Amino acid sequence: MIKHWVLIAFSLVVSLSSRAQFDYKEKKLLFYFNGGVGYYLPLTAQTTLSERGSASSFQFQVDYKAHLFGRFYFDQYSIAFHTKYTQNGFNTQLDGKVPTTAIGLDVGYGWHFHRFSAYTYTGAGLAMTDIPVLRSEAGSSDAYLSSSSRSSMALRVGCGVNFKINRYFIPYFEAQYMSFPVRTQVYNGDLDGISLQVGFKTPLQ
Repeated sequence: MIKHWVLIAFSLVVSLSSRAQFDYKEKKLLFYFNGGVGYYLPLTAQTTLSERGSASSFQFQVDYKAHLFGRFYFDQYSIAFHTKYTQNGFNTQLDGKVPTTAIGLDVGYGWHFHRFSAYTYTGAGLAMTDIPVLRSEAGSSDAYLSSSSRSSMALRVGCGVNFKINRYFIPYFEAQYMSFPVRTQVYNGDLDGISLQVGFKTPLQ
């Protein structure tokens, strides 16, 4: 009688274990939320741009099987500038920021080493930038700073590494190059740059 119940219990455990393993293998899609902050470093900075800006990132990521992933990103960048306006022999110092919002898609590939994962990706999207514009009235020595919105296609590529502390908290460090052809009146150059970000991702299921 005891052997009979032991056999039934053993069969049940094997069945549940096999089913769990089968479900795990069949689970091809994993969903994550990513969020991070960091620095934005313009590559072609002139005297009108500061040496750094800020970056924040919000992403919805989908992993396919073990290595492939795609993600929808909503990132924001802010690059400080300092410029001088001269009119009728008078100099005016102006300080401000060039804010940019980028929305798009990335595709990437990852490698897993126990708790560590390394990955690389590339992506494209739309960058919406508030362009600073210096304006002055005809016959007046006064000048003021306004802005004008402009959109352009943005391309980016990056790599990163993350460390799985537990299932719900996975910190990461990421380096990213971003290129978008936006020129401003206070800075006659593309706003290409590198952002260095730290953040975390957490599963959504």
